[in-house]
Amino acid sequence: MVDRTAAAQSTWDRIQPAIEFVGVTRIADLTWLDQIGIPCAQAIRPASRTLSVAQGKGLTPLAAALSAAMESIEVWHAENLGPPDLVATVGEVRDSLGYPLEGLRLTRRNHLNSGTRLAWTAAFGLLTGSRTLLPTASLRLDSTVETVWQPINFQVTSNGLASGMDVWDATLHGLYEVVERDALAHAEHGVWVSLDSLTGIPAELAERFRAAGVTLAVEALDSPIGVPCFRVRAFSEDFPADFCGTAAHADPHRALTTAMTEAAQARIATITGTREDLGDDLYRNGDPVDPALDGRFAQAGEFRIDPLNLPDEPERAAIELAERVRRWTGHQPLVVHHTRADLGIPVVRVVCPGMRCPDDY
Repeated sequence: MVDRTAAAQSTWDRIQPAIEFVGVTRIADLTWLDQIGIPCAQAIRPASRTLSVAQGKGLTPLAAALSAAMESIEVWHAENLGPPDLVATVGEVRDSLGYPLEGLRLTRRNHLNSGTRLAWTAAFGLLTGSRTLLPTASLRLDSTVETVWQPINFQVTSNGLASGMDVWDATLHGLYEVVERDALAHAEHGVWVSLDSLTGIPAELAERFRAAGVTLAVEALDSPIGVPCFRVRAFSEDFPADFCGTAAHADPHRALTTAMTEAAQARIATITGTREDLGDDLYRNGDPVDPALDGRFAQAGEFRIDPLNLPDEPERAAIELAERVRRWTGHQPLVVHHTRADLGIPVVRVVCPGMRCPDDY
């Protein structure tokens, strides 16, 4: 724990210039706006092209502040991609892409055809290193209003956008997120896990929820990639809404810890009420909990999730995970480098053609 704290402090010190550069004006400790007490923070970036706040969570206040700051930095990079590497029609580049455009998240009424002219951004295959292209519009995060109407062809989210200590660390984080979202898209319900069977940090976090009068439900989701993945749902009588946290990681305890802290973060984000994407209906009517939830959770089993044996080194772990993705989808993951030399914060976008993402992400 001492080493982790030292690493977090070192990273926090290192990113201070970047925090100021991207326009973060303040970072707020939100932890005790809720009674659970799991550290949560919020980075405020008023000039954002998307959400003006970024959420963060962790096991310590510093880790939560660092999480919020890094998320804000990541999104800033996706908002400011710079000029495309190529402008060409779909027909001109389709045969050289190495993946089907239909494997990306397209809008239901997209107008993509061989004659559609698009801006393209360079990417590379994670397994082969081969150069390819991705539509710039599928990568850019920008909710500002344009003066000229253009049809929307891609469902754009931050899925796979990640930062890290180095490029490979960032790539591994991005892969885990894509795997997590794919598992969510495939699994309507997972295997319920008894809270009494938890040990270590997950058990400590579960006790914090219980002491605050918040009911916790833990599901182990079946990932087609074989990575431990969890969905945690938190709800209470005094706040009648169903808050969800999800995570995937080779270490099931780490995945569950992240999912639990994210559920606490979701509650605090709603309590704070500063996210532009929170509708007023949530505050007026709540988000009713599935009435069958109690019955299913009563049949929960023990926490017996085997870890996925990946190397400790981020580069080797990312490559092995990428190979699992390729076997599932038939296509290697693609990586776009967003890192800017003037900031020096490794940021990437991982795209896995053929993998799914829930519509509400």
